[in-house]
Amino acid sequence: MSKPISAPLGILASGLLALFLTSTAIAGTVEITYENSGTSSSNAGLHELTIDGVSTYAMNTKSKPPKSGKTWTATVNSYSDVQAGGGKYNKKAGDAKKYNQVGYIFSYMDFSDSPTSSNTAWNAAINQASWKIFGKKAKLSSLATYVYNYATAGYGYVDNYNWSDSMTVYTATDFKSEYFAPMAPIATPIPSAIFLFGSMFVGLIGLARRNPSNRVMQA
Repeated sequence: MSKPISAPLGILASGLLALFLTSTAIAGTVEITYENSGTSSSNAGLHELTIDGVSTYAMNTKSKPPKSGKTWTATVNSYSDVQAGGGKYNKKAGDAKKYNQVGYIFSYMDFSDSPTSSNTAWNAAINQASWKIFGKKAKLSSLATYVYNYATAGYGYVDNYNWSDSMTVYTATDFKSEYFAPMAPIATPIPSAIFLFGSMFVGLIGLARRNPSNRVMQA
């Protein structure tokens, strides 16, 4: 007859493995440095940032950018985080829709290093429209007005747009600024405790292989 591996050992190993695999979902913060105005026009459009050592273009939710070289920490907010209440401008029920509207128009931005003059104007218009969506009172250009009116016209596919594959929200931990970038959240370090559990799991597997009582036996 065959003798199965001890049930308690299998259950414990499975639990530790599940904990290890899900640990990467733990939210964390990143360090952001403002580099320069990027491809923006009159501060509207895409600015260049360094996020945990990775260079990227990002859209500012404020019309006045910080000084070059300024560094701060920010919380990485995904689509699901914002729907659950994350974000600088997510203050009351229904505000997540604003992020969905901005996420929709954000997906039309030109992220090339040398956009054409028309695309630079288009990027600026999208940024200006996003400022108004988030409550900034300012006169918009005719193109920005068109973008704003379209984004807020009540179209279901805009109000409920899932921007999880096209945008990440970086909210300053002091809530003084927020940037939108077309990159996935940077992986946060796995806590040391998880490494310990992972080591325990590997050890348990080795123990199971060495323990004669867990081997298949013939009657």
